[in-house]
Amino acid sequence: MDRPAPQRLGRNSETVDNTLFVLSGDNGGERFSDNSPLFNHKTTLWEGGIRVPAVMRWPAKLPAGKVVSQPAITMDLTATFAAVAGAKPPAGHQFDGLNLLPVLTGGQPEQTRTFCWRINRTDRKQKAVRHGKWKYVQEGAVEMLFDLSNDIGERRDLFYQQREVFADLKRRLAKLEEEMAKHKTSFVVR
Repeated sequence: MDRPAPQRLGRNSETVDNTLFVLSGDNGGERFSDNSPLFNHKTTLWEGGIRVPAVMRWPAKLPAGKVVSQPAITMDLTATFAAVAGAKPPAGHQFDGLNLLPVLTGGQPEQTRTFCWRINRTDRKQKAVRHGKWKYVQEGAVEMLFDLSNDIGERRDLFYQQREVFADLKRRLAKLEEEMAKHKTSFVVR
């Protein structure tokens, strides 16, 4: 079936074509949501609580229909928006996120990155680290390891089969916690 060509939005179509639109979420679905095939929901560090889709549209710069698998985090949007606007952080500072434009435009290959998360609430204590396809999850005293490329639902714990990967992710988490301990917390979320 042939689709009609998209219509321009009047006199400001040039502005629309030169505007980056982003549609995303900040966490997984609520507790009664069906996040299948992802496990769990909002307020957890399982994929069902942290993985969200993102759709970007910028006709003047981004290729239409391109799908990338680059793992990203909301902080990357800050660095990306700043790059679009030509803004830079103050001298001696850097953005926590990554400018995604070079990956989205095909000017740079996708990167293997490390992400760390922590929840420290009275009713839930969780930590998680993702590096490439591997994800370490600690919930209370239980530690687990998952290969997200083969197990997006986080059902097959590979802790005993992949001890070196497990140890590497724990080192990455310890490094983050050491770095975070250097900075005084200005607020606490409970």
